[in-house]
Amino acid sequence: MKRFIIPLVTAVAVVSIILAGCVTEPEPPVTPPVTPPVTPPVTPPVEPPVEPPVGALTAADIPELAEMVARGQVDGSLLWNPFEGLLVKPDGTSFKVAYSVSTLEVEPCAQSTKMIEDYFPRFGLGPKGENWTTFGSRFDVDAQIGFMEDMAATMEPDWFQIHSVSAELQVPVTEKMVYDLGIPVFTQDCGIETDAVTSFVAHKFEGPGGTDILGQWLIDELERRGYGPDNPCVVAEEWGMREMLTSKLRHEGFHKAIDPIAWITVIETKDTNWAEEQTATITADTIMAHPEVVALFHHGCGGQGMVPGLESIDMLLPLDDPDHIIIASNDAENAMWDAVLDGRADTFSTHGMVEPSDICFQAAVTNVVLGQPVEKFYQCPFLMVDASNINTVQIGGVPPSCGMPRGRWDLWVPLNPLPEYGFPQPSLELRMQYMGY
Repeated sequence: MKRFIIPLVTAVAVVSIILAGCVTEPEPPVTPPVTPPVTPPVTPPVEPPVEPPVGALTAADIPELAEMVARGQVDGSLLWNPFEGLLVKPDGTSFKVAYSVSTLEVEPCAQSTKMIEDYFPRFGLGPKGENWTTFGSRFDVDAQIGFMEDMAATMEPDWFQIHSVSAELQVPVTEKMVYDLGIPVFTQDCGIETDAVTSFVAHKFEGPGGTDILGQWLIDELERRGYGPDNPCVVAEEWGMREMLTSKLRHEGFHKAIDPIAWITVIETKDTNWAEEQTATITADTIMAHPEVVALFHHGCGGQGMVPGLESIDMLLPLDDPDHIIIASNDAENAMWDAVLDGRADTFSTHGMVEPSDICFQAAVTNVVLGQPVEKFYQCPFLMVDASNINTVQIGGVPPSCGMPRGRWDLWVPLNPLPEYGFPQPSLELRMQYMGY
């Protein structure tokens, strides 16, 4: 799928033009005007690639990554840890970072948090506590606001990295952090609607929530299976949580693609609350009440419950069975990954949290640690994964989180900023160069 990514725009020096007037003598002849030379625009120098230190480990040296390196999901030449000591200031003190997600009870948020918890010690921040911390807010906006205020008072972080509970209700606390206390705020996946935010990282999509891409995938798949104007069909949309903006956007994006197709009728379920067990029950109840449904679309987390839901009523059929009910989820979670690999589900989107969290961290490091400008908004690729690409799909240098070894949270692909994002590969040497010491 074509990637649409906004690159970082670097500053361009303004051409300085010196104007000179004509000097008129009291007697002729008149001296002709002198045109001064024009200073050419300054082009930033291209940084040569940094040669890895002798004996430095690369991704190819990590046994647990061997399979992904072999099939091209991971660049084996990447340095395993080029950032040792990067977050230690010249005076020997550490940068401090406060990180919070809306909840740790859904897998993508838990995965991205575990990745960050592995990153910080590798950057020189030591164990969790004094220099860095992470916090799951359990969808409680007051708890996340309280976390930001507490950290500002006690830790005094150099920046906040936030996956917000509420884009609207967290505006005042964010503006307080930035404008009153001078603490920059970087947001990922779920943003905060204020210009105070230094940078927001989310997935690339045209329709809200990215689910227009999933909707188009479903239209193509239904046509491939023989549905169309002369053979209309019914699709069930399984809601996450109607009170959440995330769910509303995913609903809107999906319908942007689906509604123009007159031969597809969509029925909506009650909220699954992003829970696998509730999704399983609602799936089974929906199919029994509406046997005409030929496809299921879930808003995201918990969508893997569609598989046991159909299984419980003996309707989980092979993908090539004419009565197979299509299973499509909006998030890349371990269970959906396995279900697609095993041929028990059709597709999921890569709307997980790992890459936005990774890119958001790179934006913060580039801006706060390296002292370089960053964009207000970055877009990560948004892809659909099915049996045709699940073994090779790669997202911005970081494979889907579900491709990581099961149960091994301490193994993550090294930061590998794509040129399209404009981030330099962070290193202690580069920080010293940019910051002038």
